[in-house]
Amino acid sequence: MSLREWFQYLDKDKSPYNPTIGTTITIERFWRHEVSTFNSPDWRKEEWLIRSALVPVDQLNAAVSEITSTHALSFEMGWSSSDEFSFGNYAQYGDIQLCPLSLLIKHPVTEDYTIELSREFTIYHALQKRNDTQYYHPIDNLQVAETYLESHDIYDPTANVIIHRDYLRDFLSAVNMGLLISVTADRFANAPSEEELELEQIQDNYIDEFTSLSTIIHTPESTHKNHFMGRSTLRRNFIIEPYDKPKFQRSPWHYFGTIPEEELPSFIVNSEGKRQTLPRNTYLGNYISNGIGNYGYLYFRPDVLQKYLQGSGYSVFFHMRNWGVASLPGNRGTIDVGINSQGLVNAFAPDIADLDFSEQAYWASFSSLPSGEICEEMFETRMQQNPPHSPGVTELVEDVCSQVSIVFHNQFSVDMFNHIKPSKQDLCRLSIGPITNEYDEVLKLAKILYEWVIETMQIDSLRSALTTLGGKVDKQLRQIKLLERILIVKGLDENQARKITAPLVGLNELRIGSAHIGNTELEPVFKLMGESKIPPTPRVAWNLCVDAVVSSLNLIKTTLET
Repeated sequence: MSLREWFQYLDKDKSPYNPTIGTTITIERFWRHEVSTFNSPDWRKEEWLIRSALVPVDQLNAAVSEITSTHALSFEMGWSSSDEFSFGNYAQYGDIQLCPLSLLIKHPVTEDYTIELSREFTIYHALQKRNDTQYYHPIDNLQVAETYLESHDIYDPTANVIIHRDYLRDFLSAVNMGLLISVTADRFANAPSEEELELEQIQDNYIDEFTSLSTIIHTPESTHKNHFMGRSTLRRNFIIEPYDKPKFQRSPWHYFGTIPEEELPSFIVNSEGKRQTLPRNTYLGNYISNGIGNYGYLYFRPDVLQKYLQGSGYSVFFHMRNWGVASLPGNRGTIDVGINSQGLVNAFAPDIADLDFSEQAYWASFSSLPSGEICEEMFETRMQQNPPHSPGVTELVEDVCSQVSIVFHNQFSVDMFNHIKPSKQDLCRLSIGPITNEYDEVLKLAKILYEWVIETMQIDSLRSALTTLGGKVDKQLRQIKLLERILIVKGLDENQARKITAPLVGLNELRIGSAHIGNTELEPVFKLMGESKIPPTPRVAWNLCVDAVVSSLNLIKTTLET
């Protein structure tokens, strides 16, 4: 981008400069970016301030036209000059009423900063705060808002508040308000000459109805530098309008009205929560052109897969780490499914449209708003015809166990494993991984993996190998300790051997936890697997566990080969 284009904000409609792009909306934020130093001729700096306020619907058009400064959307707390105390829950611009959707509060004594999301917003959606920053819907199990502090070198901390578009517009319809978002941006640049700034001086030039641009050039005399400095200021307003009526169907609060029934189940088909029945016997292009899903893929809460993991005749298996096929009994249909980075299930809408009424109704009951990308493995394979290298859990385990078994047999002429495999249902569970937000699921999966990888190791074969290498056999030792002794006799020191087998020890600790023998402390377990703290989600934890166990077995194989 040329300097002229930069000063003209030709990137203003891209993220993060436009806070309303995408499924989430940034309602409060300040950030700055600087290149080089202030006195350098190539110095560049930009600062962006985003603020917002709730406005009654009948005053929304006046607000977006008349309020031209982000500073008008400030909510002060404390005593006023007229001895009245303000809680920061109300402000006025002329006759326009303003209310905050979030507040940045500085404690008057400790000077600590906190961010408070609107009490009405959190109550309306019955939001659950899972940690210091994230708010989740209790039914949809979807992140609705995120609030966190951003620190700066020379400024006080500022608030960064992000809200899901659909839940915001739903709330606005319930309180009969809209949201005004105001953006002020400043861009500065130095240049040896006025011509090189590529800047035409203008004052409040309106690019569109709610966007104005002002520019100025400072001479070396006014800046006390040897170059010219240009400044370009953008002021822009956005409005987020409410839905025509609240979405009482998904509200956590009891609704006393009558919900109309559809002939066929409807599904959430876009990021604003539009529901629609799925057309049958049509081309994928029709789904895309009609805005049904993201390239025809819809989003579902992950527990939709429970039926396929537990129901008789149903099955779901991931042949890649996060992607596979769900199958109905009696060859009544299959569904392309995957799990994305946000833990939501993606499923191919045309596959669901081919199901009968009851099966569609089941999937519709788990329909979710989009959050995150389509499962990358599924999208790259199906849509881009460029399948990534991402072997599934069962393939990884089978492959490494086979390699270890071959090396072990070549070295010691005995079979290391008894070749007993988990049941088909357990293999499916291993391939899918956790689908809830409970770590108990990791413990149960670890038990299945332990039985497959560790308990199938034949103790007599391990003892025979240790004896062949000249080691002393302690009959009290079982599989993992016997492996450790074999590694030591092969030339590793005790610390090296324990480091290699540590993930297997961690797997054993998780397996013990699944049997409720005492309380499992997860942090020490994951330290054995090479992680300094407990992973953020059970799914991340499970993938770490699998990779650590596979890596351990690979290292054992390599050591045995030497």
